[in-house]
Amino acid sequence: MARRAIVVASVVMTSAGAAAVAATESGPTPTLPVVPAVVAQPSELEVFPAPGPAAAPVPADVVTQTGSWFAHGTTLDLWSDGTGLLATWVGAFDGDRLSLRLIPAPGPATVAEIVAIETVGQGALAPDERPGLGGLVTVIFDAVPHADAAGGEGLRTAHVEWTSGPHRHAVDLCPAHGLDAAAMETLGCGA
Repeated sequence: MARRAIVVASVVMTSAGAAAVAATESGPTPTLPVVPAVVAQPSELEVFPAPGPAAAPVPADVVTQTGSWFAHGTTLDLWSDGTGLLATWVGAFDGDRLSLRLIPAPGPATVAEIVAIETVGQGALAPDERPGLGGLVTVIFDAVPHADAAGGEGLRTAHVEWTSGPHRHAVDLCPAHGLDAAAMETLGCGA
């Protein structure tokens, strides 16, 4: 509606200008008619809301696997609320616990951010193996065929990787449940 008024005003102004030019050639300059300007009111304008920021997923939204895994003094627990715990132990009183919070990431790996580090006793990780707060831990799950698994499904093993400075560290973990002695020997978990 506002656009039509502006177009009509432009046509009137152009017609009036042409009439003034014609009048100039034949005689004195007539006074041009005043055309009121039409201004659209804010309520008449179409308003398109700007897209807001996408809501950040909460950790529970990015959970693809839950459960417990272990191997040679290392354990990993992932819970359905999007948190987890990666722990390494060299004895009953020496170890490190890394508290994790799952974060969204492209690809098949489960990615977690380290939100807390607790060193127990002397710790288990060497200084060049200990990650810092905000560091990332990636977990890649593989299905390993196992005849005794419920429903004939494979066991899910976990390959865990993290960085400390320029060094990259990795450990392969077996599921904490569903293994017999033969499967533990095949997968090389050990106690």
